[in-house]
Amino acid sequence: MTSVTVTNESACTVNKSRVSKPTIELATLSDWKDKASPLFQEHYEEIARNKELMQLDVNWPLYEELNNKQALFVYLAMQDNVCIGYSLNLITYHLHYAELKYTQNDVLFIKKEFRGGRLGLQLIKVTENHARSIGCKMMLWHGKENTALSKLLPKLKYGVQEIMFSKEL
Repeated sequence: MTSVTVTNESACTVNKSRVSKPTIELATLSDWKDKASPLFQEHYEEIARNKELMQLDVNWPLYEELNNKQALFVYLAMQDNVCIGYSLNLITYHLHYAELKYTQNDVLFIKKEFRGGRLGLQLIKVTENHARSIGCKMMLWHGKENTALSKLLPKLKYGVQEIMFSKEL
């Protein structure tokens, strides 16, 4: 099992077998774009359900606008200076409950070969802790049915808030 070091620095630790441990680092939007973009296609291929309708085309101007408003944060999972996963999250106030500041995860991904250990769980926990530290009172995650995430979240005391349905028009 791979161990994980969570850090705000670019430090890297090594386990007893001399294999570098993955780290989880708070990053900038620019870091996410530069370091995580090689993973976007793999992420898209795995989770996009309506590929004819939903073509991968990241809306960088909108992300930049949110970033300029300090309405997002991102963590990168790194190993040997290579991004192996990410959690990008949006920060906002609820439209119906004006005093409720919350975080909604936009994208969460770990490369397949790094799943099965605690890296995904650590990425979720670091995301939660950051959201709490900036005053958010609720964390929202969206996930596809019958995935590891949909099975993990109830174990972390998450409940179903809403169910979203979709239909191509």
